Amino acid sequence: MAGTRGIARFRGEQLNNKLMRNNHFDVNNKINEQYLDIDYNAHREILEDTKIDVFVQKNAVAVGAGVSFVDITADILNTVVAVDPITEGTVVGVAIELRKNGTQDFPFIDSDGDRVYGKVREDGGQFFLDFFSEVSGAEAAYIFTEAVMIDYKYITRTNLSVIPVDAIVSGGAGLVADAVDAEAYMNLRQLMKDLYGGAGTLDNDGNANLGTAIVTQIANEVQARTDADTLIRNDLASTAAAKGANLIGVVTDTNYTGVTVQTVLSNLASRLKATENLTVGISDREADSDNGYFQAGDFDTAEGRIVDLETVADAEFKAQADRLDKLEGEDEEEVYEAVSGETEYLFLNGQAKPKTVLLFINGQVQTPSINFEYLTEANGDIKGVNFAPETLKVTDGIPDVLYIKYKRL
Repeated sequence: MAGTRGIARFRGEQLNNKLMRNNHFDVNNKINEQYLDIDYNAHREILEDTKIDVFVQKNAVAVGAGVSFVDITADILNTVVAVDPITEGTVVGVAIELRKNGTQDFPFIDSDGDRVYGKVREDGGQFFLDFFSEVSGAEAAYIFTEAVMIDYKYITRTNLSVIPVDAIVSGGAGLVADAVDAEAYMNLRQLMKDLYGGAGTLDNDGNANLGTAIVTQIANEVQARTDADTLIRNDLASTAAAKGANLIGVVTDTNYTGVTVQTVLSNLASRLKATENLTVGISDREADSDNGYFQAGDFDTAEGRIVDLETVADAEFKAQADRLDKLEGEDEEEVYEAVSGETEYLFLNGQAKPKTVLLFINGQVQTPSINFEYLTEANGDIKGVNFAPETLKVTDGIPDVLYIKYKRL
């Protein structure tokens, strides 16, 4: 032989994807790992060094009435507390959401309308779920007023090489405040339902599901509300018919008529005007009274005229009382000359008070029941005297003379 240059062999650079394919390898004789230069340890370290926060969900946890926390030690997968971002264990002191058991993220709401949330707390190796809500802008412990069943998710910090199976099966991942670099936890399904309603769906086509963006809808609603409020204010301030006070209803009442502020105001105003006119009329006496007791004049107010009436009436009452006292204190005197044959005499100045009558005939005192009888009305008032059967006489042209003195009724 002329000599050889050796056996032809494949060089590594000759093995490329165009030269050799899967069908060039025997599936029953696989390449030994020793011929593969893969640093599995380095890859594992990378996974171990990459920390992640995983939600571990627990369902149907009983919470009694009157309590503000529950013991969840039995639910904790890793009882080490994750004190910093690189320490694996249970994350404590971070707000986590609660929901009513068996619902789709239906929250618990406190008396002020704020959402109730929880925080995991570790104390002496035991773990507790404390309940909180916001009161006047500050976090405050929340006490359940009745027994409830809750679902919750706590956070365990682990690495990519060991993700808890329980977290995958019964939990779920999400974002929560202060967990690694995330700043907020968002339930996309809940947000989708808040935005689109119960019939909304999630997709990943990148296109908007709404014809009008939420921001635009909000802006439109704000503008519509502003326009409506302006219209309402303008209508209330308007003096046009069927506007202004005509738009405001009132409760019906027997003290006025009308069912709107405008009609009630009109009714009350007309009655007030009538009262004012009456008051003006009462305060002015245009002419003297018929008997002249009350003089014409303007007394400014109804009270002024009433005072005038009282003053005049008081003076007249006093005068009449004085006259009556005078009359009652004076005696009536009557003198009568006989014509002849009279058997009685009737008083001329009025009726007499009982036991006040003095009768003289020709200067001689006459005695009741002996010399005469009283003539009385049906009510007993004395109206005269009766001499029967005696009569008054005229003797030799000289008549009998009666002198009567009495106090008049």
